[in-house]
Amino acid sequence: MKYGTMSYLSVNGEVLMIRKIKMENDPNSDFYTLPGGKLMDLEKGISQFGRLKSAIRETEEETGLKLLAPKLRGIILFDNSERIFDNWKNPDNYLVYIFVARSYNGQLKSKTDEGVPVWINNVFIDAVRKNAGDKKIYEWLKNQKPFTGVIKHKGKTLDEAGTFVDYF
Repeated sequence: MKYGTMSYLSVNGEVLMIRKIKMENDPNSDFYTLPGGKLMDLEKGISQFGRLKSAIRETEEETGLKLLAPKLRGIILFDNSERIFDNWKNPDNYLVYIFVARSYNGQLKSKTDEGVPVWINNVFIDAVRKNAGDKKIYEWLKNQKPFTGVIKHKGKTLDEAGTFVDYF
């Protein structure tokens, strides 16, 4: 299992996303997704501060923007045990910590090694090209409550019966 973070930065009715470039071994290759990535070894541990640092670091690396006062909103297990990817031959399961922020510092980069950071109006979030599981993330974030969830696929299709969320 791998561990990671994703950041949902929402400001003035827009959400910060990355239009990912096409890459091998990246489940979000050629899709729009939230900034995020793997935890570094030093970011793993007992407290949430490592994950918090990861969310801030990943967002800044991928977009140029530094999150201010992000809060942990959810934890998602991406169960990829039965998933088939076109470009990821040996998929891992991921436990991902989702952070939410409403403000930032910095200047948006025009492009990074990951792709192109863009602001997407909330009205168009459902229309941008993304993984089926990511649609669940936005749905769960709309609830405004902390959550834990599982996103599961069978083959290339989202397994609706195996995908679930709990709010608390």
